[in-house]
Amino acid sequence: MESSDTGIRQSATTAFRSDDIDASRTIGGGVFYPHEVRVLGSERTFEMQLRAVTCGPITLGMLDYSTEVEISTGELLDAYQINIPLRGELVTGSGDGRMVATPDVAAVYRCDRRTILRGWSSAHPAPVLAVKIDRRALEDQLSERIGRALTDPIAFGVEFDLRTVRGRQWLSVVRALAVSLDDPTASGLHPIVAAPMAECLMNGLLVAADHDHRRGLDTPKAVLPAVVRRAVDFMDEHADEPLSVAQISRHLGVSVRALQLGFQTSLGTTPMRHLKRIRLQRVRRELVNADPQTAGVTEIARRWGFLHAGRFAGEYREAFGVSPSRDLRAMPYR
Repeated sequence: MESSDTGIRQSATTAFRSDDIDASRTIGGGVFYPHEVRVLGSERTFEMQLRAVTCGPITLGMLDYSTEVEISTGELLDAYQINIPLRGELVTGSGDGRMVATPDVAAVYRCDRRTILRGWSSAHPAPVLAVKIDRRALEDQLSERIGRALTDPIAFGVEFDLRTVRGRQWLSVVRALAVSLDDPTASGLHPIVAAPMAECLMNGLLVAADHDHRRGLDTPKAVLPAVVRRAVDFMDEHADEPLSVAQISRHLGVSVRALQLGFQTSLGTTPMRHLKRIRLQRVRRELVNADPQTAGVTEIARRWGFLHAGRFAGEYREAFGVSPSRDLRAMPYR
């Protein structure tokens, strides 16, 4: 292990590389949380690489394994965490929630839930950028913004879309801090810079990610024409119901043509294609959460309106790059 103290108060960097499974578990557990590591690929080629920086209430780490592994933890208790694969996918979950994390959709782990993640099956490096945030610091930020003390942990949703305006802005702050992983003398570690960056990162997460206090933050949504924003919200809420463009238009009080033009101009797609994308995402969420012993791809797909098995499989692979049956088997049901 190589480690160095930067000499700057509350800031430190760590670099570690090892082919020893027990040593990797110990170091990784010290930087993040105690955890179990199960090697699913070749133990002969196993190697873990970790670079991490601690900056006040934030720990930022770049984690990579040379072979497929499954990692599981107990409740995180004193911290929240966000994992962002920089390449490839992580099949992961917080509590009972399961999802597939990608460079576009990060995973958020609650402090009061067990976690599990499986990944690093690619033959190429597939590092994961992990952001650990002190629980008390984050909850204090939220309490200050909503004007009252919290009585329960923040109930984050497991999926965090980084393609939204807020998601991209938050990720830019993370990347700015990540420069410190390669340069311990970077300005992001200086106390004068580190404190506002940490606060910006925490507040950015609170306004960008889904959780049970989002409404109380009273912040505007990402900029979209009002009619398109209302249509997207309506589709999200009623995706499990039979919907047509005419029905959506009537609900919004606009013409079909106006709605179609709004979607094409703002999102580069049609209302029904957007609705299909929402439903495909719901199918994927169910597949990742399902027990493959009792649930089937066809059953779940039909529940979301995909009646033609062959066509559905093609659309699913085009959308996510994997087959629906692979996602159903990707994570052991727990």
